[in-house]
Amino acid sequence: MARVAGLGAQALALAQRRLGRLDRQRYARFRSDKRRREFLAGRCLLQRLGKGLPFDSSPEGGVKMSGRFGASLSHARGWIACVVVSSGRPGIDIEPMVERDFARLGEWAFGSADARARSSISREEFYQRWTRYEARIKAFGDGEARASHAERTWLFADRVALSVCVPGRSISFRLRRIGA
Repeated sequence: MARVAGLGAQALALAQRRLGRLDRQRYARFRSDKRRREFLAGRCLLQRLGKGLPFDSSPEGGVKMSGRFGASLSHARGWIACVVVSSGRPGIDIEPMVERDFARLGEWAFGSADARARSSISREEFYQRWTRYEARIKAFGDGEARASHAERTWLFADRVALSVCVPGRSISFRLRRIGA
């Protein structure tokens, strides 16, 4: 994970030079400089974590890695996160933990039948559940947990939540923060 601004202009320029054909086409369609920087920051992390494995944009959306490898990206409010796995389809989500109406959002996001959603939900609990849900959507297409995948959520002191959902039941997670 990294702050987009912490990656630096040189790293983003190198990432741009290494874009695959579909990534170049996708990059050209972005209208805002902010979105272009976020896209390049994600590709920069993929290039670092993928250790030379070829990848490009998938026609279905997201990232297509070489062979059996899988990857997922997330960006939000100046943060970027990436996960690469040797086999299967992972999911990842990062969110700065900004103040919101958590009781109302909890009911909307997790259903009114969930008693915890109707009660007072804390910022931390909301973001733990929300990022885990979003990571599952990227991995499976829905927000339901699977016994076939391991999950991990981190809540950082700088008020950022990060969740990953990866194939495998007994997984060792390594977290790297890159840049300033």
